[in-house]
Amino acid sequence: MPQPTPAPLRFVHSGSVGDTLRELGRPDFIDRCRSRYLSMGFGEPGASEVESWRKSWPPLLDALARAGLHELRIYLEFGTPEGHSRFDALLIGERGPKDLVAVVVELKQWTEAETLTHDRVRLRLDGSTRTHPVAQVAGYTSFLRLWFGSDELDLDVRGLVFLHNADEEQAEVFRGLSRADYGCPVLSGTQVSEEASPEGLRALFRLDDARGATERLVKSFETSSWRPNRELLSMVADVIERNPSFVLMGDQQDALLEIRAKIDEARATGRRSIVLVQGRPGSGKTALAMRLLGSYTKEGRNSARYLTPSGTLNSNLREATKNVRGSQDLFGQPRHVVSEADLVIIDEAHRFPRTGTPFDTYVGYHLRRVPVVVVFLDERQRIRPKEGLQKWEVHRLGEREQERIEVVSHELRGSFRCNGSRRFVTWVDSLLYGEPHPWQGMDYDVDVVDNPSEMERWMRECLEQERKARISAGYCWSWSSPAPGLDLPGVSIEWKDPHTGRTHHWARPWNLHDQRERPNGEVEFPKSQFWATHPGGVEQIGCVYTAQGLEYDDAGVILGPDLVRRNGQWVADPGESRDPHMRSVGREEYFDLARNIYRVLMTRGMGSCRLYSTDRETQEFLTSLVHGA
Repeated sequence: MPQPTPAPLRFVHSGSVGDTLRELGRPDFIDRCRSRYLSMGFGEPGASEVESWRKSWPPLLDALARAGLHELRIYLEFGTPEGHSRFDALLIGERGPKDLVAVVVELKQWTEAETLTHDRVRLRLDGSTRTHPVAQVAGYTSFLRLWFGSDELDLDVRGLVFLHNADEEQAEVFRGLSRADYGCPVLSGTQVSEEASPEGLRALFRLDDARGATERLVKSFETSSWRPNRELLSMVADVIERNPSFVLMGDQQDALLEIRAKIDEARATGRRSIVLVQGRPGSGKTALAMRLLGSYTKEGRNSARYLTPSGTLNSNLREATKNVRGSQDLFGQPRHVVSEADLVIIDEAHRFPRTGTPFDTYVGYHLRRVPVVVVFLDERQRIRPKEGLQKWEVHRLGEREQERIEVVSHELRGSFRCNGSRRFVTWVDSLLYGEPHPWQGMDYDVDVVDNPSEMERWMRECLEQERKARISAGYCWSWSSPAPGLDLPGVSIEWKDPHTGRTHHWARPWNLHDQRERPNGEVEFPKSQFWATHPGGVEQIGCVYTAQGLEYDDAGVILGPDLVRRNGQWVADPGESRDPHMRSVGREEYFDLARNIYRVLMTRGMGSCRLYSTDRETQEFLTSLVHGA
């Protein structure tokens, strides 16, 4: 079996406090840090990020130097090995021959804010809402405690917030929370002023029992394993097992047993395997992936990682386990490299990006380190031009590797969405890809509404019955983030009443990229990833990016002018799309993408679906299939 290889640590700068303070005085230091930030895979640092380095690093280094901690090791912009979090600064000191102290420092230039909730604050400078820095540190320290897996070192993890521009009165705003829940001190600039003694500064930075670590201990820290410990895995498994969304039935259970058997076989024989799981919308792919993660980690001996290209799905799965601190790094995106695991799960593989690292290279890398990779795929859910994966590519990967990899295929044939109606999913596939036929099923509630106002009335009726209903639309209207106080742009439709001839106008906002809150701190509109699951989403219109991978009770779908019916055929027009990803797409490719997009939107509803097209001929066509049955 391939042996796990510890992932190299990623950071912008590492060195002793004294050396770093001297480097900080060099004119090219910030530029070198910017280049390393990019080479570490953190992306391109923004202007505000670089400016924060210039303003926040000197006060921290100066205070540590005055504390006499010149020999301590400091990491600036320290990235967690799994790639999901990044600390402003991490301090490492020695307390004994095998005993290290690690202090996470969150640096903020903030001076005035008000606490909204247990983990959110509003800044008075610009009115923006942010995660409480104490809550940030709590997440970082939990990661270090629950993921650091060295057999040679003990790591005593601590954390603090340093508001270097704030005085005592301003810093006090942030302290109530830290005393109650996290035990994380908040330091003000006043506390670490020139009058503070070295002993007092060491105590403030929680380093009064630490000294500079030897090179041997630093190297041992940097080459240690990072893997979730038994406690974390047990808690995550418990949360997954108790979540009703991840209950398995029918062939999902068979698939789970088959995959578990393949994992056990691979571990016993050392033979690497890919398990390819295919299924249509609602067949339970994500539920199976999550139960696989939960069942595989329940014993606490093995480690698995869940990866998906879908940011929306990733955010919602992290939300499901948010009460388990340190669990967030179990969930990632394909750009993340898993360093130590026995199982890698890639969900929604049809959204795998074709730019950057190719799929076969990415999966091949993992198969040299883990025995089994499980891939969940539905080829007809590719919704962007530079994304996608086909099953033949998975099989080709198994044949191309020097040591042949076994590829095991499993197809999920059940339907656990759309009221369990396989007939409805088949009807949608025939409507979009084959020969459309009238809807004659009795096991699912599908209808065509006359106008968007009627669709909204239907949605409100569903909500009155305490059902979760949402309206989504094709990406045929512009989408931008307005400044605070301005009206939200969104879906705007004019329609004419056939009885009175009167023209009506209906408009609703798209879901926002970022969360918007009322003055009292209550969430008015959730951030886009939670449009389908959080209450405020009902007042907004979703798109395929915020709906894919999720489900709700009742699905309203507005078809825009990008896909219309003409002369008995579907016709797609990329010029009608406002999606920036479609700007260079030709008609033929967009035809496939548009059908996939509307297929996703039509198959989100557990109990019912309502359709409306802004194009009159298409609306008449849909009506004839449903009302004429």
